[in-house]
Amino acid sequence: MTFKKLSLSALLFSATLLTAGVAVQTNATASSTDTPTTAANTSTSDATHGIVDGAHTVWANLPAGSVALLASPADGIPTYDDHGVQNGTIPGNTGQIVTRIAINLEPGNTRNLFLQLQNDTSKWIKLDWLVISLEIGDSSGDSLDSTGSGTPTNFTVNFVDQNGKAVQDPLVIPISSYATDANNNITNHVNDSIKTAMTSIRDDLPQMTYNIDGYTPRATDPVTTDGDYTTTFHYVSKETPVDPGTPGGNTSNNTDNNTDSNSSSSSSASSSADQSNNQPAPVKKTAVYATKAIGLYKTPTFTKANRQHLYSKQSRTNRPQFTVTGYARSKNGILRYRVRDVHNAKLTGYITANSAYVTNTYYQSNPKTIKVLSRHGINAYGQVNLKGKALKHYARGTSLKIKAVKSYHLTNRFVLPNGHYISANKTLVIKK
Repeated sequence: MTFKKLSLSALLFSATLLTAGVAVQTNATASSTDTPTTAANTSTSDATHGIVDGAHTVWANLPAGSVALLASPADGIPTYDDHGVQNGTIPGNTGQIVTRIAINLEPGNTRNLFLQLQNDTSKWIKLDWLVISLEIGDSSGDSLDSTGSGTPTNFTVNFVDQNGKAVQDPLVIPISSYATDANNNITNHVNDSIKTAMTSIRDDLPQMTYNIDGYTPRATDPVTTDGDYTTTFHYVSKETPVDPGTPGGNTSNNTDNNTDSNSSSSSSASSSADQSNNQPAPVKKTAVYATKAIGLYKTPTFTKANRQHLYSKQSRTNRPQFTVTGYARSKNGILRYRVRDVHNAKLTGYITANSAYVTNTYYQSNPKTIKVLSRHGINAYGQVNLKGKALKHYARGTSLKIKAVKSYHLTNRFVLPNGHYISANKTLVIKK
């Protein structure tokens, strides 16, 4: 099947740009590898991608020779600063060399990619199929506009509260190029250079703190990723005092009767574990494990008399694991988890919710590379439920690349580059 590329230069500019000619604006002293002076903070040593200092803009380099094709609207083409705020206009009916591609998280900028001008790095333009398309400067001949056409691949950033409710409109941007055959059937694909750029942006997003009025970022794993192009920022409402994601839990000194004093470990498991100046682990109907010694109690108010079991501090592979079944507060307002012991279902009760003592059993974001910890090794499966015939066994000490994190009920799985699934349980694997 023979394909022909559809680009904005063919659709919008055929009459104006191709007949009149497109003057490519450049800078005689600049090159496509120049580092813009306005993007001071980068997250990599080779400065190929990063976060603009003091802004909510995340960028990655484009291939050398990438050109933005501009139409000629009467009012010119708007330009924007590092914060996504308009700072001027430039003439249309030109081709502008662009060196970087970026997203901006501020409301109002969640539908467009930004392109940085080579000849003025203080200015960005928004990719917009009505007036601007991008000719990607690699050997593919691909172009990119803001529609994707057909069934596009989207780069998505979600902003949700502790109940999964959106607290800001998501960023949803098509990033796929497309082609048509002789029958005008459209096929979509993500250009390799764009994939590299957008996955770099995805990797940098968890390093950013992005505040939203009325909410605080979740204390544990405030930013998670799913696959190549989806990122989620997690928040907790400041007006939800009993939700486990709410920081603090009690602003006064802990005056519960934490009198467990049989050993130093039991004291650590009760009194110090419940000091309210630590963040509670913000998990909801999920799995947690204990990183230090903790007690299991009959009631949310911890006393020596109602302690059912003492879990001593264990090595990572043997840490006690719990399923969180609910939440409660002590008589002094300190948050507790109501739990069931994963390895002994008869053991139920309350444990501390202090994130210095308990945390998620499963990885919530992609560590990129892990090492197998379990002395028995782990198996890889073709299904996310990890059932059926094991497709491969990985011995202890094996290093594995991770493509994505996939949720399954109260657990998470790692997706390997070959599409197989393994457990993301921290007692079995560890980030390298």
